[in-house]
Amino acid sequence: MTAEPVQKAVVAPDHLPVWDDPHEAIYRQVTIELDKCDGCKLCTVVCPANILELFGPKDNLKVRLKADVTGCMSCNNCYAVCASQGVYATEAYDFAGFYEQKRIGEFAFPRRF
Repeated sequence: MTAEPVQKAVVAPDHLPVWDDPHEAIYRQVTIELDKCDGCKLCTVVCPANILELFGPKDNLKVRLKADVTGCMSCNNCYAVCASQGVYATEAYDFAGFYEQKRIGEFAFPRRF
């Protein structure tokens, strides 16, 4: 199955896009590996888009996407705080229309000195 290319919205050149407006943004996806999730809740706390929540019984909590989410900002804060690396953004977020984010490459670990 191949994904259809996402069409960018056409907006006025003097308009600044807003990340949580689906007409002005191209959202990406968060991948959650439930077998790795230990239910620590850190990813839900650090997510600036507020798209993650805990579910399940108290002795076996897991993280999931909220049902009415707008989209992932691809900040990868969830991955940075996850000790088991069970939740992460899979592709970089982008603006629509006149503005584009430049120099976005593959996600990589921070440099070590």
